[in-house]
Amino acid sequence: MAAVRLRKAFRYPEESEGEREELDEEQQERVIQQLQSQNDARNAQYSVVFTALPLLAATVFVPSVLSASSQTERLFSLLSVASLLTTAYIMKCSPLQPDRKGKKPMTLHTERISRLHAALVPATSAICLLLAMGYLSTGSSDGIQPVLYLIPGAMLAVILLAQKVMLSVDLASLKDLQYEYKGA
Repeated sequence: MAAVRLRKAFRYPEESEGEREELDEEQQERVIQQLQSQNDARNAQYSVVFTALPLLAATVFVPSVLSASSQTERLFSLLSVASLLTTAYIMKCSPLQPDRKGKKPMTLHTERISRLHAALVPATSAICLLLAMGYLSTGSSDGIQPVLYLIPGAMLAVILLAQKVMLSVDLASLKDLQYEYKGA
């Protein structure tokens, strides 16, 4: 049997694009505002969840801080709690807006806070590295399992990844794509 060839009706390119309706300035602004509010609500939810994670993990170390069998175990547990609390602070209080150079006037107070936030991540990373070395050098004890000293580093990595993902959504670039609708 011979192959059957179906013919399609010819359409001009303008006709095929007629399915998509162009948005005027007001509609574009409304869509961008709606997307921004959805993104802000989702970021607020993620911020609460990812702030609670290190706080819950810190509860593992509290009994060891209060009644450790050795000073080393107490010190490592205290460092773990401090690291996890700092990680929760980093998640809760770090700005979730991309840094736009020159967009906001910097005051002395906000400059100090931004320097503090910039120093918290390396300081917490150093504590996590110290705890990881403590895990490698410490044997099993009656109190806390040394593998738990890796929790602060894992939490810091998760929080930094979550912040990076939350910052990757930048709706300001949509405003640059807006066009002025020239009506008929």
